[in-house]
Amino acid sequence: MLTLCWRNLLLYFRNRSGVFFSLLGALISFILYVAFLKDNLTGDWGSSQAHAGFLDSWLISGTLAITAITTTLSAMSQKVEDHEKKAEADLILTGASRFQLSFGYILSSAVIGFIMQVVVFFMMYGYFYLVDDLRITGETILTLLPLMILGSLLNSVVNAVILLMVKNRNTLSALASVVGTISGFLVGAYIPIGILPDVAQAVVKLTPGAYIASAYRQLLVHDDLNQFFPALPAREQFSQEMGIQLKWSELLNLQQTLLIAGVIFVAFSLAVAGIESYLATKSKKAQHAVE
Repeated sequence: MLTLCWRNLLLYFRNRSGVFFSLLGALISFILYVAFLKDNLTGDWGSSQAHAGFLDSWLISGTLAITAITTTLSAMSQKVEDHEKKAEADLILTGASRFQLSFGYILSSAVIGFIMQVVVFFMMYGYFYLVDDLRITGETILTLLPLMILGSLLNSVVNAVILLMVKNRNTLSALASVVGTISGFLVGAYIPIGILPDVAQAVVKLTPGAYIASAYRQLLVHDDLNQFFPALPAREQFSQEMGIQLKWSELLNLQQTLLIAGVIFVAFSLAVAGIESYLATKSKKAQHAVE
C-alpha cells in the first residue's frame, strides 16, 4: 500500500499541468476575491485594516476547503486511469488486494491534499501579510495542520466513493470540470452561504467540504468575530450568513462541526471498504466460474 502511495505521489507531481489544474478552483477563488469580491464585502464596513484582515481569513478558509476537494479528486483520478489502462489488474497480480489498492490511492490522495493545502495557505497568507498586514499566530497555524489532514482524508474517501462510478477518462474530465466549478459555491467561498436560497443552503449542508470550511473559519476568525459583534444575537446572525457556523436546529460550534466531519469520514470509509469487498468477492466468483 505504501509503495502504491509513493508511486501515485510521483505520478501526480510529475504532471505539472495536472497539478496546476487541480489548483485552478482555489486560484479562481483567490483571484475573484482580490479583483472583485473584497471591495464589495468591505463596502458596508469601510476600509478598516481589521475588517480587511477578517475577510482575508474568511477567504483563506474557503479556499483551503476548495483545495482539499479539487486536489484530492485530481489525485484519486489515478485510480480511474489505472482501471482504464488495465494497470489495476497488473497491480493485483503483484499480490495486493483490492482493499490495499483502494486505500493506497486514498492515502496518496490525502497526502497530496495536505501538501497542496499547506502550499496554498502560505501563498495566500504571504500575500495578505504584505498587502493587509494580516497576522496569524504560530499556535493557530499549528492548530490548522490537523484540520488540513482531516479535510484531506475526508475528501479523499468521498471522492473515492464517487469515482467508483467513473470508468473512463472522458467522464472523469467532465466530473473534474463540474467539481472545480461548483466547489467554491458549495463551501461558500464565492458567495456567502447566508444569501443563497434555502434550497441551495440545504445542498451546502449536504456537502462534506462545507463542514471543513466552517471549521477553518471558526478557527481563523473567532477572535475578530467576537470583537466586531459583542452582542450574541448579531454575532450569530452574521456567523450564519457568512458560513462561519452552519445551522441545523441551532448553530454548530467547532466541536460539533468536527464531529460531523468525523462521522462522514467514517461512513464513507466503511462504504469504500464494503464496496471493494463486494467487488473482490464478485471477481473471485467470476474467476472460479471460468475455471
